[in-house]
Amino acid sequence: MKVLILGAGYGGLTVAHRLKEYLGEDIEITVVSKSRSIYENTIFPAILTNDVKVEDTVFDGLEVMRRKGNLFVEAEVKDVNLQSKEVKTSKGTFDYDYLVLALGGGYEENFNKISGHEHAFMHHPLSDFLKIKEKLASMDEINAVIGNYTGSPIEGPSYQLALIVRNEINRRGIKGKVTLVTQSPNGVFGMLPVKEISERANRLFEENGIELVKGDSIVEVRKDKVVTRNGKEIGSNFVSILPKLSVPSLLRETSIVNERGYVEVEFPSFRTKRFHDVFAIGDLAEGMIPARTARGAMIAGENVSSTLAKEIKGVEKPLYKQGIICMFHGGEVAGMLRFDVKDKPHVSLLVNPVFSKLKIMYSRMLVATGFNVPYHAAPFF
Repeated sequence: MKVLILGAGYGGLTVAHRLKEYLGEDIEITVVSKSRSIYENTIFPAILTNDVKVEDTVFDGLEVMRRKGNLFVEAEVKDVNLQSKEVKTSKGTFDYDYLVLALGGGYEENFNKISGHEHAFMHHPLSDFLKIKEKLASMDEINAVIGNYTGSPIEGPSYQLALIVRNEINRRGIKGKVTLVTQSPNGVFGMLPVKEISERANRLFEENGIELVKGDSIVEVRKDKVVTRNGKEIGSNFVSILPKLSVPSLLRETSIVNERGYVEVEFPSFRTKRFHDVFAIGDLAEGMIPARTARGAMIAGENVSSTLAKEIKGVEKPLYKQGIICMFHGGEVAGMLRFDVKDKPHVSLLVNPVFSKLKIMYSRMLVATGFNVPYHAAPFF
């Protein structure tokens, strides 16, 4: 039985790890990734504060999969034909019995569509975090605007960057201002169904000198200002944005992509609604919990693995509910938000500097294991 996994991020490698553990030699697993250098990108903000070095964030995907007994192919995906069950890559064509789409959310493609993106950074890839670090160090006065493009579901990194930039201004004793644009009218963590959490978070940010613009998003960047969806103009000399997500361009013409640019899946299996043998996880799947997190992608990977283990060999393994655990590192401010639903929603927000150290420790565990972390502190179905 052949399982082909496109993408070597949190979700894709979780499937590769877990399926091999569940099915052993009964399964042939191939992971295709454009690079064998795999980065743990949730810790990138800590590079800005010198708490983490670049080399602490990377591992060799080929070696990790080789030790597991899986095939790792360093190649670019060129075409996905769901009818013929073939995937063309720069290293040849692969067929499959089951396909797992874990290619990410088309960050660069969508960022480049933002009007004036050349005047902004994107706080997602390592390359931009390194540019952000260099830029901030060179500035004698910082007037930062940080936020998301309309419809971007991942605001946590924006929160962290806003806190870090404010910390940089305070640490250096320079003039500066930080404006954080949140899409929810409730502000920080406003997408959650417990208003008191966002109220506490808003106070935390405002007490740390961050100005909040609620219920808005950045749609255009100019040389000295940004323009928001609501028509607000905010002066700036430093801008960083997370774009909206969608499937990468190579998947856009396939029949499983809806008009919103995502792959529709069934829950809790993450099987695509149109093809029984195709699964989609992570940033390209519609229906992932709105705050897309590494934990969410890994939970999706666990559910795919459990579904296939039962389907292929009758092996019963757990299925998880989606949820959020977000440890944020913001310089002098750190904390953890948790949101899960068992019988009813449970939300907690803890603020303590110790979470910076815990986040770094967890990140190092992710790197050391090649994203093989089976316990996700999530409720079962």
